[in-house]
Amino acid sequence: MTTNWSQLIGHSRIRDWFSTAIRRGRFTGSFLLVGSPGVGKLTVANLLAQTLLCQKSPELEMQPCGVCEGCVQVLAQTHPDVIRLSKPKDKSFIPLDLLIGRPEVRMQEGFCRDIRLKPFAGTRKIAILEDADFLNEEGANCLLKTLEEPPPNAVVLLIGTSEQKQLPTIRSRCQIIRFAPLNTDDASRLMREVHQVESTDEEVAAALEVSAGDMHVALRILSDTTDEFRGAFDSQLAAAAPDPVAISRIITKRVDEAGKDASKRRGAMRDVFSMAVQFYRRELRASAAADGVHPFTLNRLDRSVRALREVDRSANQSSLIECYASDIASGTTGDRGEIG
Repeated sequence: MTTNWSQLIGHSRIRDWFSTAIRRGRFTGSFLLVGSPGVGKLTVANLLAQTLLCQKSPELEMQPCGVCEGCVQVLAQTHPDVIRLSKPKDKSFIPLDLLIGRPEVRMQEGFCRDIRLKPFAGTRKIAILEDADFLNEEGANCLLKTLEEPPPNAVVLLIGTSEQKQLPTIRSRCQIIRFAPLNTDDASRLMREVHQVESTDEEVAAALEVSAGDMHVALRILSDTTDEFRGAFDSQLAAAAPDPVAISRIITKRVDEAGKDASKRRGAMRDVFSMAVQFYRRELRASAAADGVHPFTLNRLDRSVRALREVDRSANQSSLIECYASDIASGTTGDRGEIG
């Protein structure tokens, strides 16, 4: 667990920006932290909360002690002056009740009301909304006044994956802090020191390419169970005549290993099709440098990209796997005029 700024991996520019803002007494208001999943946005939000609520070290020093009651409570997520909100696992969006209270007690409970209460233990209030990507229009509108006019010495931190997933009204009321993807050295360090994954820099770089910088996906790809799957999957993709039954069986087994949760199963399918995209991109680069690009390779790459889109559009999983396996075997794009 990261307990001080010296342990933060990457993002020195962002750390320095916050340090300057705090030193100049300008660190209040609303901020939108955006970047790939797992890149460190929540870690930075927690470090900011520690910095502002540490009882031993002044916030100007940017060196929270990590052992005082304030720091310990922030780390344990029990500090009364840190308001936290995330999307419930069984919901598609953040419920309105969590933002402004149930209908019978509107604005008497919820995120927007709690941030306006006086601090219990110090002089600051910090509100962290972890899943800003999952604010629907009604929920986002409820936040507008809070974001535009937060209480004095209050800080509101919204965490999302991209600016484009936020409504313009949200973006316009927040200072946007952009987190760049980690480079290979920092990503390798994160995997080893934080997630205890022993992988070479080359393996990490390959996982980052597949995951498009999503550290959660990269972590799954670097897991022990992925090696066996990837060997079998790549073997079929590389075959002169891929076996659709074998491809379907391999993918289905991988998705079933993710459990029954629908979001985890979709995540597993995204991982599989992302690996296929990477495989066929490598094939294209190799064939372009040799005897030219085979049309089947282009079709199979296009089909893998199309499959990713179908996952995001909640296509039936068993049908998608069956159709994908058949199209890869026949070397077609899978364009049926409906999805993609």
